[in-house]
Amino acid sequence: MNHIISHKKLTIEQVNTIVNEGIRLELGKEAEAAIVKCRKFLDTKMEDIGRPVYGVTTGFGSLCNITIPAEDLSQLQHNLVMSHACGTGETVRPEIVKLMLLLKIQSLSYGYSGVQLITVQRLIDMFNNDILPVVYQQGSLGASGDLAPLSHIILVMLGEGEAEYEGVRMSGKEAMEKAGRENGVDIRVMHEDIFSSMHRI
Repeated sequence: MNHIISHKKLTIEQVNTIVNEGIRLELGKEAEAAIVKCRKFLDTKMEDIGRPVYGVTTGFGSLCNITIPAEDLSQLQHNLVMSHACGTGETVRPEIVKLMLLLKIQSLSYGYSGVQLITVQRLIDMFNNDILPVVYQQGSLGASGDLAPLSHIILVMLGEGEAEYEGVRMSGKEAMEKAGRENGVDIRVMHEDIFSSMHRI
């Protein structure tokens, strides 16, 4: 049984059912169109070199006035994820990590983030195949308080970090590749930066 990700908000009952009863996710056409539209808007903004986009074509914080060369934008985003993956302490329970994946997918589906479509699809692949990143309970950054946990999730998509798959903890790269082989799906580690035009997810 599948749940179609749309702009319709999830209820607590739906969340419980999806996470605990093995429901698979599928990105609806409405959500897909919204994601693509927002990404195209951001791509257009990036092409206007006279109008820098904070954290996308510039540095962060006190470096906000520093323009990043086009050839370094992907590396900037990769470095940002790596630097924020600094959690510590006890790990978050796997069922909570799966809940995090669901809520992040739902949030990105509204089309306000400038994220690439393939990024959302890869999160859905991780959810559907129970590739659950190792996330730590302490050490988050930023006013929103979610940057470190989310960075640990994204590490796995980049072939970094660790994940739990079939109850076994392994490297993120191994989990993605093993799940792809065993489930007959194309889940590859994304070597190109999937966040080349956004500074957080």
